[in-house]
Amino acid sequence: MPSEPVYWTDVDQRRLQMDLADVAALAPDLTFEPPPGVDGAHQGVWIGDLPLWPFERDRPDGLAELLPRGLRVQVWCSAAHPVVPPDVVPVDPEPLLVERSMNLWHVAPHGQLCLMQSYGAWTPSDRVSDLLRKACGWHVEYALMKAGVVEAMSERGIVEDDSRDHLVRAAVEASRATGTGPRTSTDG
Repeated sequence: MPSEPVYWTDVDQRRLQMDLADVAALAPDLTFEPPPGVDGAHQGVWIGDLPLWPFERDRPDGLAELLPRGLRVQVWCSAAHPVVPPDVVPVDPEPLLVERSMNLWHVAPHGQLCLMQSYGAWTPSDRVSDLLRKACGWHVEYALMKAGVVEAMSERGIVEDDSRDHLVRAAVEASRATGTGPRTSTDG
């Protein structure tokens, strides 16, 4: 006799409320959709746009020109959330298949971002917003790579490291020189 699925959103209401408040404070344009009730593969998803620059330091010169808006994502929580971190999947821009096959882009083969560089980098007490800040930094580094001003994503990421901030202006200039801009799913 099959049993009904048990969702983390039903078992841990305190964590659900904490995650909802945490994510809303960082990214009010993300909408949470609760579990579908039958799937079982994922147990809740946030969908929408992340902020462009949620960091405590000044925005780099040219950021709004390089990136017209924040990264559009789907943030999937598995049945094991919060023991297992959510999967952050970029929707717009969506990394190309070839970019998913090389570590230097920090994208897994199925499209989710590789935001932690070591096992144990996530603990059940970690905040979803900290992972989303890393995704915001990934978005900027992705644009820098697409513009050809860096050859690989950084190990620490833009969240913790401001050494690439000045490259935003260089990426804008490179995009102007080649006649390219940020690639989004709405581009033809």
